[in-house]
Amino acid sequence: MAMGRWRMVMKSRLTILAAPPAVCLLVALWAMSVPGAPQALRECLRATTVEMMPLPEGCAPTDETPPASLMRVVEQQRDFYHLTLQRLILCRTPRRFPQSEPSFAETAFDAATRRRWLPLYVGCCSYQFRRHVAVVVADVNESGSMVVEAALVQSSWDYLRLNWARDRSPWF
Repeated sequence: MAMGRWRMVMKSRLTILAAPPAVCLLVALWAMSVPGAPQALRECLRATTVEMMPLPEGCAPTDETPPASLMRVVEQQRDFYHLTLQRLILCRTPRRFPQSEPSFAETAFDAATRRRWLPLYVGCCSYQFRRHVAVVVADVNESGSMVVEAALVQSSWDYLRLNWARDRSPWF
């Protein structure tokens, strides 16, 4: 009788110990089957870094104060997308960039950069790579262009929530 009871106790203890890893394994396997979910989880668990778009060719960084009009654009994008400002770079170039959005991106950035950094469509001048957002705006005058690039980041929770909802839609 005692031997049977001992086996039953050991079996229940093994079940209790094996259940959490089994559940984690099942969740991981399910997440891997949802397109984009592994990328969203990896991006959320990774430490936050500063990810910058490459500056336009020939743009020399400067320590000037950015114009208020350009900073308003950065702040509007930050507030609309609930982002956190990480870094701000101001540079000058003798090139006069177009003011319209598609023309500016085509002129300022090469094809590889435009494939990696996809445009966001509310407002202007914002490009996203995973949870990193770059707002790039230019002020054009007779001597060339002043370019302001702001590196912003989306919170891990917002990134996971928005990407998970988009990626799991075929399943639900």
